[in-house]
Amino acid sequence: MKKVTAGALAVAMVLLGSWALDAQESAQAQGTVDFDIDPEITGNYADTLGTVEDCYEVTCPSANCTWNGSSSFDDVSDYNIDIVVSGDTQAPTTYDASLNFDSNEVHIAEPGTKRLIKLPEGLGLGETLPDRVSPYVASASPFMGEGIAGDGTLMRIGLDIGASGVVVFSLNAAPQTAYTSGAGSHPITLDSVRLAINDSCAIPPVGGMAELPDVAGLAARNYIGLAGIAAAAAALATGGWYARRRLS
Repeated sequence: MKKVTAGALAVAMVLLGSWALDAQESAQAQGTVDFDIDPEITGNYADTLGTVEDCYEVTCPSANCTWNGSSSFDDVSDYNIDIVVSGDTQAPTTYDASLNFDSNEVHIAEPGTKRLIKLPEGLGLGETLPDRVSPYVASASPFMGEGIAGDGTLMRIGLDIGASGVVVFSLNAAPQTAYTSGAGSHPITLDSVRLAINDSCAIPPVGGMAELPDVAGLAARNYIGLAGIAAAAAALATGGWYARRRLS
């Protein structure tokens, strides 16, 4: 009887490990969400995207930029860029972003920075502003109401400008940057962009543009897979122990 019980336990543990792996794969099989940064925000809303630029030349001062072109940082935003998403953008339940920037040329500041564009009644968390050291890390989670579905802006980032030049912005890979909906955690892709402040997009910055790999969910999938294998091994070992005890 004990040998039968041990065998059933082994099978159950193997099935449990397989179920955990399948559940994780199912969650990660949700549609990909493409993260980007738009250096020119015209036409961008929570559920609408204008033209997402790879590089944008802004003149300061101008109607869109309040920096006078010569002063240093004053801890107040002068120009706004957007962190945007497209693809399988079901209404988010949570999202995170980790934004790299050149702190010699820009800082992240208020009043332009808005974390809750896709979760307007949510709870926004982020580093204390002004943020003078890259990266800027922020997140949004539900509090009241629902998130807004559709391609659009996740967060608006206010830039306190302190120097002219071509600034590269990029996002760090998951889990620092992430998108979760009611369907689960989504795989993501990332991109980097440039903002030419009183400068030209024709002149690439030193080091060029960084292309970040899509690594979302790889660690989680490997962890669950190893957990399933470990559970199966433990179950088989338990069955062997019961069998040896019975024979003795």
